[in-house]
Amino acid sequence: MGRLPPTSRKFPWLLAAVLPLLLASCSDEASEKTGYVPTVRVATAATVSDAVTVSGTGEVKPRVESVLSFKVSGRVIARDVGVGDRVKVGQVLARIDPTEQKADLAAAEAAIRARQATLRTAESYLNRRRTLTQTGALPQQQLDEAIQQYDSAVNDLDAAQANLASVQESLAQTELKADADGLITAVSIEPGEVVQPSSAAFKLAHDGELDAVFNVDESALTRDTPPESVEVALVDRPDTRAVAHIQEISPSVDRKLGTVRLKLSITDPPPEITLGSAIVAYAKLSEVGRISIPSQSLTSANGKPAVFVVDPATETVETRQIEVLRYDADRIIVANGLEPGDQFVVEGTQFLYPKQKVRTVQGDAQ
Repeated sequence: MGRLPPTSRKFPWLLAAVLPLLLASCSDEASEKTGYVPTVRVATAATVSDAVTVSGTGEVKPRVESVLSFKVSGRVIARDVGVGDRVKVGQVLARIDPTEQKADLAAAEAAIRARQATLRTAESYLNRRRTLTQTGALPQQQLDEAIQQYDSAVNDLDAAQANLASVQESLAQTELKADADGLITAVSIEPGEVVQPSSAAFKLAHDGELDAVFNVDESALTRDTPPESVEVALVDRPDTRAVAHIQEISPSVDRKLGTVRLKLSITDPPPEITLGSAIVAYAKLSEVGRISIPSQSLTSANGKPAVFVVDPATETVETRQIEVLRYDADRIIVANGLEPGDQFVVEGTQFLYPKQKVRTVQGDAQ
């Protein structure tokens, strides 16, 4: 058994690189001598509708959400609901100590009674002065003074009534009530805590329409290319689906993540899709005509993607470089390099070389 020359043992890669060329040369010579013409399966390039879809995971959120807070300060004496509780409009959620407000109410009611008594006295005094003035027993000046006293008593009573209404409102505000039917999604107070006016106490998700909020890649979704259709599904139950429509596309981009915030309005969601559900959305972008070829058609020329194209006139093949738009599971979407009507080799590219004569069998580009 002969041995390999030293160069072969030292540089095995050189032998691996040169051997195919030697074999191809031998094959060329053999083909020319024997007249052998390989049979290849070809297909005709044609444009197909290419619908690019993007997907992303998000969360179901309420269309309307309110932050509830006390309008008066005080110590929390009761909190009647927690996160996840359903509430009805007008339901009491929490209360603060009303001792101060009740004392103010008692004082305001006492002031009302005093002002009412003063008004009755002023009215009686005015009536007597009016009678005496009509008989000439009193001058007009004393009647005018009685009228002024009466008007002052009326104004004092009005002011006391306004103060009473304000105190009653303050007392009512010691109870924090739900402003809508919905679900408590956050709680920020605890019994015994002293709260200040306008400090957040609860977050209430209103019943009604639901939104799905996502962060999608900026390159896939912009204001210039809004999705034509959107479908959402539960992450853990993909068969539970619903149709959604774009409600809002954020004008700003998260520079750290390179994403755009997208809000969808879910139409008639099934009962399984609820607040807080993790969902995935499939957005279909606008369709365009593209040439799609089978993955096995791909070869290379000068280190770049290429296909073997058949010249029907000479029945020979040439390599043609192509620009790949993207690689799908078993397909290649071509951006440039092939035109509708071009015939390209689908099967049998392994041993082809430029200007080789071939026999073709029509295949399927799809």
